[in-house]
Amino acid sequence: MQNEAAPMKRRNMTNIDLRLLTIVNELNKTRSVSQAAENLELSQSAVSMSLARLRKHFKDPLFVRTPDGMEPTPQMSELIELLEKAEGLLETALVHRVVFNPSTSDRLFRLGTTDITRVTILPSLMKRLHVTARSVGIELQDISEETPRLLHAGRLDLAVGYMPSTGSGFCQQRLVKDRFVCAVRANHSRIDQTLSLEQFESEPHVVLTMPGSGIEIVEKALEANRIPRKVRLRLPGCFGISSMITGADCLAVVPEQLGKLIASAGRIKLVPLPFVLPPYYVMQHWHERYTHDPASRWLRALIAELFAEKGLSAGVADPAMNGRSDGHNHSE
Repeated sequence: MQNEAAPMKRRNMTNIDLRLLTIVNELNKTRSVSQAAENLELSQSAVSMSLARLRKHFKDPLFVRTPDGMEPTPQMSELIELLEKAEGLLETALVHRVVFNPSTSDRLFRLGTTDITRVTILPSLMKRLHVTARSVGIELQDISEETPRLLHAGRLDLAVGYMPSTGSGFCQQRLVKDRFVCAVRANHSRIDQTLSLEQFESEPHVVLTMPGSGIEIVEKALEANRIPRKVRLRLPGCFGISSMITGADCLAVVPEQLGKLIASAGRIKLVPLPFVLPPYYVMQHWHERYTHDPASRWLRALIAELFAEKGLSAGVADPAMNGRSDGHNHSE
């Protein structure tokens, strides 16, 4: 029975024009078809036709003529009370705006990130939340092949990283224009400030396999140009890469963001690659359903601001840098 009731309710709703609620209320106030028509700036025939539709739907006269004007039937009297409540709810829904106040919110945001984002931006993000949004929580997940599905399902609020294909219905904002460099031990005995293709092919490598880091750009370029390398270790994240570069004398092709971090201690240096790779963009990705959600907008603006403060901004004022992955432009 429940399965039959739901379709019946939907049919009843689709048979009624919600504008008829206004006509019913006006008829109840004026008790006159002509006066209701005048107040609503409609013709009398339009009001009469609307009343006829309602009578047919409810199988009741609804209003009957008396010496004192149009009087509601008992059924109409009950309906008017219900319709007034319904009209009030509809008006509330139409003017309703979701408000997000970070200083009082205890919302938990779920972010898809890479190790690189965690070491570059996460400390600044947590520091900012401590000052402006103390009850807001952050839960991190690794970017993976499942990330687009999780964003679509609302199980992730945002993903920050390199994701070349998310499918239709997603939006992106460019955050960082990055490029790849080669990280080597600072006092490497065979490599000075330049790296030849022969050296690249003959030296041992530690290889990042971290989704969201853009590393697939490197793999495709090596395959397309038939450039071999000796892989000593594959790492699913950036932790441990410094010790492999310095301790095992390995080379590592890394995003420059990460390279600058691991080279900051002075034990590692960065040299240009001996082949051409295009730059790429780290973006924040979200499903278009959340484009206008105040909480999501606040988080996206905060992350973009933090990237800009660290000098990592990709210049997102360019409208071509913001877009939906189905080809439609979108700007924050």
